[in-house]
Amino acid sequence: MDVQIAAYHSLRWLLRPFLLRGVKISTQGINHLPHHGPAILVCNHRSDTDGLLMTLALPRYIAWMVADYMTTVPVTRQLLALTGMVPVKTEAQPTPSSIKQALQRLRQGKLLGIFPEGEDYIFANDFDAPLAQLQSGFAHLAYAAQVPVIPAMIIPKVEKLKPITIPAAVRPHLEQHYDLTKVTSIVRYRSADVRIGKAISLQPVASLDKQE
Repeated sequence: MDVQIAAYHSLRWLLRPFLLRGVKISTQGINHLPHHGPAILVCNHRSDTDGLLMTLALPRYIAWMVADYMTTVPVTRQLLALTGMVPVKTEAQPTPSSIKQALQRLRQGKLLGIFPEGEDYIFANDFDAPLAQLQSGFAHLAYAAQVPVIPAMIIPKVEKLKPITIPAAVRPHLEQHYDLTKVTSIVRYRSADVRIGKAISLQPVASLDKQE
């Protein structure tokens, strides 16, 4: 038995009554999510609770790429390691260690989850804006591992903007990259729709070099 997958589903079951309490989640296109085998799931990033929402909405284990400063938070650090999440730097190019871990998860046949907007949309604090510029790391990983990309979208039906509260252990790391004096609120869902699109195969471009 894979310890990371077992820990993930155990925590998901134990914490489900407490995580995103009162949030109604509906799903469409679950049939597009493969039951097994490696793939990269990419999703928009509107709220800091998106990872939890997707974890509760989708039945399959997801090895999320998470901001590395989260590994400095007590308890969270241990839970991320136990469940096989992949820390990644948010202010620069991913480190070789992050890339190695991400590719390892794919070689193990796992589903790797990535928010290509990073945190730019959230901390821009303009929730009527279109998607932020997508970072290309997920495409590089998909090419290197030759795995399909599965597009996903979180569409809020009912949401509220609440004053942002950042734990003391996290705030110094965030302040290095964002002017938090300009960030006043954050999205909290009351009802959201999760839509999964058809997998995008890399076979048509498998013969091209990486830059092409």
